[in-house]
Amino acid sequence: MSKQLMAVCAAPLVATRAAYSAFHPPRPAQRRRPDQFGLHAEELTIAAPGRTRLSAWLCRGDPGRVVLLGHGLGLEKSRSLPYARFLHRGGYTVLLFDFRNHGDSSRDRGFAGFDRRFAEDAVAAATHLRAMPQFAEARLALYGFSLSSFAMLRALAPLHGAVDAVVCDSGPACDPPAISPNLLRSGLLPVPAVMREAPARPVVEYVFRMLNHITMGASGDWPPTPDRPAYATTPMLFIAGGADPVVPADEILRLARPYPRAETLVVPGAKHLRAMWADKERYTSTVLEFLERCLDPTKAVR
Repeated sequence: MSKQLMAVCAAPLVATRAAYSAFHPPRPAQRRRPDQFGLHAEELTIAAPGRTRLSAWLCRGDPGRVVLLGHGLGLEKSRSLPYARFLHRGGYTVLLFDFRNHGDSSRDRGFAGFDRRFAEDAVAAATHLRAMPQFAEARLALYGFSLSSFAMLRALAPLHGAVDAVVCDSGPACDPPAISPNLLRSGLLPVPAVMREAPARPVVEYVFRMLNHITMGASGDWPPTPDRPAYATTPMLFIAGGADPVVPADEILRLARPYPRAETLVVPGAKHLRAMWADKERYTSTVLEFLERCLDPTKAVR
């Protein structure tokens, strides 16, 4: 049997493994700590549905202005520390947390419906904050990256009235299954080189797309419709990289366009999750100005 034929035969198994590992990544061997970024963090454990425990860091700033930070697929909360640093320097309290199966949070061996499960994690983290007396009346922003941008946007509905702004970086997309092959092509998932070439590649991409529709969730209510109150009234900032090979800027802009209070920023030349590094001054000033308008009680308009 030729090497190419063996690759085609093995392609469905490789695609299945990639689809599972996308939402069940290995724990990182090395992680950065808040004190490396000049941050003092309190460690929290947050209860989420399904007996899940989420690991979180709370960096206290202004108790009246709070930002909840997610992270990208296969990453964990320490990867969001550079964002926490500029937000904390801006005066905000910041809560960083690991989604289930990521970082130090609980393992969830399930295979399907992670769009709902990750949104539940975001809701649990926001609810936990609101239950702390000092943050009960705070103005709150959800801030998601790539994978967590989907979760943050979906969490907006059950959190309606408790969230004052949403920031999404490098996502989300209108049609998640359509961009799922980009995860394979970008090298973000463990797929052997022979599987990235014809004739195996089309098989791997087809099977992975079908399975990703199950693992991420086959919900028919995506993207959230702008006529729902939470999406019609909440200010949103969508940030896209002009050279993002995973979630192209056009896909993000297409999703953002229907929302009445959506704003967008496209950073030319920026790849996936690299917008801040491509133009740090523009990125940070745009985010801080947006949050100031939304979370400063003297300027915000509900």
